[in-house]
Amino acid sequence: MLEHIDGQPEMWRAIAHHPLNSLFSSQCWTEAVVRTYGFKVSASMKGVQNDGKADGAILYCHLSDLKGERIVCGPFSDYCDPLISDVDTWRELVAPLISLGLPITLRCLSNQLPAKDERFVKVSEAAWHGIDIARPELEIWGGFLGAARQNIRKAQRSGVKIRASRELHDLHVFYEMHCHIRKSKYRLLPQPFVFFENLHGSFAENNSLTVLLAEVGGSPVAATVFLECGGTLYYKFNASLESRLCPNDLLVWEGIRIGQSRGLKLLDFGASDLDQPGLIRFKRKFATVERRIFRLQFEPEGYPDRRVSAVNKTLSSLTHWLTDPSVPDPITQAAGADLYAVFC
Repeated sequence: MLEHIDGQPEMWRAIAHHPLNSLFSSQCWTEAVVRTYGFKVSASMKGVQNDGKADGAILYCHLSDLKGERIVCGPFSDYCDPLISDVDTWRELVAPLISLGLPITLRCLSNQLPAKDERFVKVSEAAWHGIDIARPELEIWGGFLGAARQNIRKAQRSGVKIRASRELHDLHVFYEMHCHIRKSKYRLLPQPFVFFENLHGSFAENNSLTVLLAEVGGSPVAATVFLECGGTLYYKFNASLESRLCPNDLLVWEGIRIGQSRGLKLLDFGASDLDQPGLIRFKRKFATVERRIFRLQFEPEGYPDRRVSAVNKTLSSLTHWLTDPSVPDPITQAAGADLYAVFC
C-alpha cells in the first residue's frame, strides 16, 4: 500500500528496525529534507505486524515541478536503500510505484535487489567509504595510510585546534565556508541555510549533530558536520579554506575519537563522485571498506519528457552565471534557496 508517512511516528517506528535502515531513511533526516523543500514523503509499505514492525518499505517522494513528474527515493541523499530483504517483497512493493507511470530514481548502497530488476537501468555510480571505529584506537591509527598519520601530526604541530560544537551559530560558520567553496571551487549553488537549520532542529536536541571546527589562532579554516544515527557516525558535510596545514585529516581523526566515545561502530564517509579522484584518495587513507552506490532508474515506455533536458540545460546556465565571482555572495545564496529543490 502507498502511504503518506509525514507526521505518523508509528510508521517511522515500523521501519526503524530494518537492517538496511540508515540516516537517509530515518525520520530525522527525511523530515529535515521535506520541511526545507516542501516535499511530501510516502512509503510503499507491507503490513505492520503485531510487534509494530513492517515487513518492508520503499520510501519515496512524488515530485512535480519544472522538470515534470517523477518519483525520487531519498531526495538529496547519498543513498536510500529499499528496506526490503527478499525479491518477492521487492516486486510486491515496487509494483504500485511502477503503476504510477512515472520515472523512478533509486540510489542503493547495500540492497542489491533493485539492480537485479531488469526494469531498472544503472545510470551512474559513486564511491562509498566506511571506517570500522569499533576497534581499539591504536589499531585504527595503525590502519591509516602513512600519509594520513603524517598529515594529522603536521596539523597538530602547525597549531590547528579542533573545537566541537552543537550550536547553531557554529553551524553558520561552517555554512559560510561551505558556500564559498561551492561557489569558488565547484561553481555550484549552495543548499539554503534553512536546510541546515532544519537538520539542527532534528538532530541537535538528541546530541546527534556535531560541528567540528578546525581553527588556527582562533580563526576557522575548516569544518565538518557529523550526524549520528543508528550506531553510525556520518561524515556528512565538509568545507575547508586551508589545505597546507592539513586540517581535514585532523578533523577526521577527532571525529573518529568522538564516535568511539559515544560507542558507535562505523564512520560513514558518504558518497564521492568518480570524477573526484582527489576526494577518493583522501578517504582511502582512512577507510577500511570501499563500495559503490548505484543510481538506478526506471523510465516508462514512451515517457521521455523533453522538459527535463531543457530545464537541466537552463539550470546549468543559470548556475554558471550565478556563481560567477562578480556576483555578490548573498545573491548566490539566495539563488540556491530559490532553485535548489529543482536539482533533485
